[in-house]
Amino acid sequence: MTSTSRNRVVVVGAGFAGLACARALADSSEVDVTLVDRHPYQLFAPLLYQVATGGLPEDDIAYPVRAAIPGITFVRGEVAKVDVEDGSLRLNSGAEISWDRLVLATGSIGNSFGIPGVEDHALQMKDIRQARAIKNRLLGTYERVQQGEQPKEDLQVVVVGGGPTGVEVAGAVAELQKQMAHEFPTIAEHAHVTLIEAGPRLLPSFSERSSERAEQSLSKLGVDVILDSAVDRMYPSDIHLKSGRIVSAGTTIWAAGVAADEQWTSLGDSDRLNRLVVDENLQLCENVWVIGDMAHSKDDDGQPLPMVASVAMQQGRHVAGVMTGKTTGPFSYKDKGQMATVGRRLAVVELPNGLRLHGTLAWLSWLALHIFYLAGGRHRVSVMADWFWNYLAWGSGPRRTVLD
Repeated sequence: MTSTSRNRVVVVGAGFAGLACARALADSSEVDVTLVDRHPYQLFAPLLYQVATGGLPEDDIAYPVRAAIPGITFVRGEVAKVDVEDGSLRLNSGAEISWDRLVLATGSIGNSFGIPGVEDHALQMKDIRQARAIKNRLLGTYERVQQGEQPKEDLQVVVVGGGPTGVEVAGAVAELQKQMAHEFPTIAEHAHVTLIEAGPRLLPSFSERSSERAEQSLSKLGVDVILDSAVDRMYPSDIHLKSGRIVSAGTTIWAAGVAADEQWTSLGDSDRLNRLVVDENLQLCENVWVIGDMAHSKDDDGQPLPMVASVAMQQGRHVAGVMTGKTTGPFSYKDKGQMATVGRRLAVVELPNGLRLHGTLAWLSWLALHIFYLAGGRHRVSVMADWFWNYLAWGSGPRRTVLD
């Protein structure tokens, strides 16, 4: 039974932001924590693309929430409505949860920017179900083309979006195609990857030198990079660019951006990406905080913070500190740098002190950081084992499980 002397804190969302907040509050004697999410696991989203391209099994990047934070109350469900005045929320199941303090951390969804055909014809990659769909499409196409059930042109893959996710996906698909060439030698020559970016260079948040390195690395893998080319509309087997060029695509993977769910915009002011505008303390209103990808908060220079995991985790810990009295003052983001991997022994890393790494050293740094942030010892060991095997043998263990 909940004591009336302890504040009831409800955290909605078990992503990087919500989990960081709930974990920091778990041992506090001042609050009772309830964590709500539609999935019973924490998804390590930075490695979703490896599930989508068969490099890792799904279980390696999904860690049970109840095991991640023992001692808190976890409720599996999806929020249908938030009543700020009454201090309650209602789930789709009809169940209601009361709160004294509320933290919203529901993350983001794919953003099609209203481009015709994207929702119908492109595959997105924001959850395990979508990653599984991409893997099944990529691998299933080889089987169907081999059997003469689909044309060879369907082996052409187009990735839209030249940010870190798009670069990582394009590189991983290119490496997958090299592996598949050993199993499907008669059709392998028809497989190809094209990466389309609307801006003048890849990885626009990185330095120009890192962008050039990433483009060079992708070219070495056989990826055709098309820059300064925005998508105008999309059809089942081709993409029309605003320049007038038409690009054939058997599979299109959309990695061109994310936005917060429009569901929450009724709670307050929002920006063009549906993020709720919060104050310097990450508060939307009294007793309600918004963190992670769904929050429009600004850095010390007044610029909106990026929708990345490091921002989300720092915000989650900050709000927990405020609630327990361990933190005072406004939220200030500490930039830890940025990184992106292109393929085996190919990556770019930029640190706040100006240090820039490329190639093998950057790739090893990328591996180490992702292993460090993975939840659960078994998951770390399993991922390291899969990566080691894939590196030695261009392994095909996880990708052999294909759902028709």
